[in-house]
Amino acid sequence: MRHERGFSLVELMVAMTVTLIVSGAIYGLLTSGSNAFRREPELADRQQNIRSAMDLISRDVFNAGAALPTFSQVFTRADGGCPGGLNACGVDGTMGAVAAAARGAGDAEETDVFEMVSTDERCPHQTICCTVQPCTTVPGAPGDFVTREEVPQCVNLPGLALVTTVTGTAANDWFVIQPAAATTAAAADCVPGGNARNGNLTLGNILPDWPPAAAIVSPSNAPPPTTPVVFLYRGRIVRYRIAPSTDPQDDAPTLWRSESGRYATDGTVVFEPTDGGFTLAGSPWELVARGIEDFQVEYQAAGAWDNQPPAVTAGDWNSLVRRVRITLSARASAQNLQGATTAAGGAPDAVRGQLSTVITPRAAFQELQMGSQIR
Repeated sequence: MRHERGFSLVELMVAMTVTLIVSGAIYGLLTSGSNAFRREPELADRQQNIRSAMDLISRDVFNAGAALPTFSQVFTRADGGCPGGLNACGVDGTMGAVAAAARGAGDAEETDVFEMVSTDERCPHQTICCTVQPCTTVPGAPGDFVTREEVPQCVNLPGLALVTTVTGTAANDWFVIQPAAATTAAAADCVPGGNARNGNLTLGNILPDWPPAAAIVSPSNAPPPTTPVVFLYRGRIVRYRIAPSTDPQDDAPTLWRSESGRYATDGTVVFEPTDGGFTLAGSPWELVARGIEDFQVEYQAAGAWDNQPPAVTAGDWNSLVRRVRITLSARASAQNLQGATTAAGGAPDAVRGQLSTVITPRAAFQELQMGSQIR
């Protein structure tokens, strides 16, 4: 009688156990690879968003105060939209644990609103001239004005004009921002000497957030370089804030930017992205980067870092902002991402990251250097 051969029950159980272990390992590798395949593009997109946003902010800070008098309030402290100050004026921040731990002591949880004044240096400036003698043209008042140079197309009328002066004494210089439009007034010439006028434009009322630091003066009857010289630039009020996206399919927190602050080109106040009546059509606001969920700004004059820019005082070099520190927090919030964490305040699970940089405003650095405050 032949003996029947086969696997014993113990052998079968061992074989099944080994098969299950190998299959589980293979499944784990496949799952990990699939998660990485989904996670990496989301992280790359998040990093691209936060780096692009930081690059744009850095360029704006670097150019802040361009062509303004030395002792100018370049960084806005408070306005009608944030009467208590722009620090912590925005929506609640939804930072992850790592970014939240990096906050300074006493920092508020709300995001900051950030605003600075400068000019468009790519656009040529003009000099305001007088049409009668003695000169009665008073920059800063609404009305029709004549410039010695042709008004270039880059001024983008209607738009904002920044009017500033060089008096020969830095402490007496000033700047104002006014809405500008093309004029229909009759042509007039500059005096003295019958100099032909080249440009006409109409200026509206001064925007109230930047009153002149010194008494407004009329330009000299003589052409530059005779002081006082009144210059006219294309003005820029760059303003940033965090607000939800307008896309109904994706209301993630978003970084918004305006080049005319909270004003339209005619000087009227417009809705901001956080306001209920906000609409993107015809608004000066533009969406800069999605997924930016926290925005913190710190300023340094001569001393320690502060959450608010100092009030600039004429003749006080220590009141000028020398450095600005920007901290952004961004998130990748696609579902089921490996490494996702939960933030405080009910924010969704997401993979979060933070980027921080310090920028020196070029105008402030040059002015401090010329004033022998930097050696």
